[in-house]
Order: sequence, then structure tokens, then C-alpha cells
Amino acid sequence: MKYVFDTETILIFYLGEDGAKKVLDLLINVQNKKVKGYINIINLTEFYYILYRKNPEIAKQKVENLLSFGLVPSEIKDDDLWREAGKLKALHNIPLADAFAAATANHLKATLIAGKDTDFEGLDLDIMRV
Repeated sequence: MKYVFDTETILIFYLGEDGAKKVLDLLINVQNKKVKGYINIINLTEFYYILYRKNPEIAKQKVENLLSFGLVPSEIKDDDLWREAGKLKALHNIPLADAFAAATANHLKATLIAGKDTDFEGLDLDIMRV
């Protein structure tokens, strides 16, 4: 089983919001190699800049901590990935980072771990909500 984590779910975890325990359980499963976990580099960038605005040192620490769970940053090496993200953005008018999370999940044939926002509604994805 493979999971792609959207930025919102990572923020839910680090901010201790509703669903944080579920995200932690999923990250522990990644860490224990029960599942594979990914985060698109665009979503990792989004997570970093949101925290960086508050405190650059905390941003650095939280990214290091997140990656210590074994999440693999999914880079955009493949034209199909960025084109799919662009297509999703154009057709569904979703935020760009969400388009990359969705495209990465499709590309890897993985489950997208998402929050409760409605950005992914109407997309043909396997989604787990937290």
C-alpha cells in the first residue's frame, strides 16, 4: 500500500488539530515500513513556507522531523506528472499544491491522504480523509 500526503494533513498533525492522531498512525506505519509514504516536493515546499513565515528554525526542524518518518519527497522528474497536475488545476480549479498531490497519487497509484477540504471533490482518486 502507498500513501501520498497532502499538505493539509501534515499541518493537521503538527498543529494538533482534529485528525492528528490518525495522521500520526499513518506516519508510524510509513516509519515501520508497513506502507510506503510520499509527499510531492511542491507540498513539502508549501508546508515549509507556511511554517517559515512564523519561524524559519521551526520550519527547518519540522521538515527534518517529517522526513524522519521515512516519507519520500516525490520530485517532478516526469513530464506526465506536471502535465497531469496542470490539467487537474485547469479542469477542477483546485489549488496548485493540491493538484500536485492528486497527480502524484494518480501517478504512483496511491491513496491520497487528505483533510476535510473540498478541493479534491470530483476527482477520480482513492482518498482517505483525516
